[in-house]
Amino acid sequence: MIGRLIPYAILAAVTGLALWRDAPYATLPLIAFMTAWYTIRIRLTDNAPPNVKEERDAKRERLLAAVVGICMIFVPLIALATPLFDFAAYSAFPGQFFLAGVSALAGLYVFWRSHADLGSFWSAHLELREGHALVTRGIYSRMRHPMYTAIFLITIAHALLLTNWLAGPAGFAVFTLLYAIRVGPEERMMADQFGAEWEAYASRTPRLLPRLRG
Repeated sequence: MIGRLIPYAILAAVTGLALWRDAPYATLPLIAFMTAWYTIRIRLTDNAPPNVKEERDAKRERLLAAVVGICMIFVPLIALATPLFDFAAYSAFPGQFFLAGVSALAGLYVFWRSHADLGSFWSAHLELREGHALVTRGIYSRMRHPMYTAIFLITIAHALLLTNWLAGPAGFAVFTLLYAIRVGPEERMMADQFGAEWEAYASRTPRLLPRLRG
C-alpha cells in the first residue's frame, strides 16, 4: 500500500519544484493528468490475479516497458523539475493546450473504459492468465486494442502540454515503437489461444479506431 503512494509523493514534489523554478510548461494540468491516469490504473488493477498461464518474450517485454516508462513518466518529470531539457523549450502555439485537453480527456476515458471492461485479464506484458477469456464487450466491441489507443492519446496530450521538443514527444515516440514491435506477436498469441473466435472478432473489429456506425 505504501509503495502505491510513492508516485503521488513524487508528483507532489515535482509540482513544487516546477512552480518554484517557474517551469515554462503547463505544469499543473500535466501533473493532474498524470495523477489521474496513474490512479485509474492502480484502482482498476488491484485485484488482478497473479496466476499467469503463459508469457511470451519476457525479457524483451520488460525492457520495452521500462523504456516506455522512463520516456513517458520520468523524462517529463525531469523536464518539469530540473533545467536539464530547458534548451529545447518552445512557446505554445494558439490552441495547443485546448487540443491537449481534448486528447487528455479522451485518453483518460478510453483508458478507464479499457481497464473496466478487461478486468482481471489485463497485463502490462504478453501474458495469458488461467481461465483467460476473449473480451469482446464494452469498448472492446468497437476496437480490439483500446488500451493502446488510450496510451497514444495520453502521450499526445503529454507532447502538447509539455512544450519541449525533446521531453514532450519522448513518450509518444517510444510507445509508437513498442506498439509496432508488440501488436503482431500479441495478436498471434490471441489467435493461438482463441483460434476461430479471435479470427472472427479481428475480422469485424478495427485495431485502434472504431468504425463510424449509423
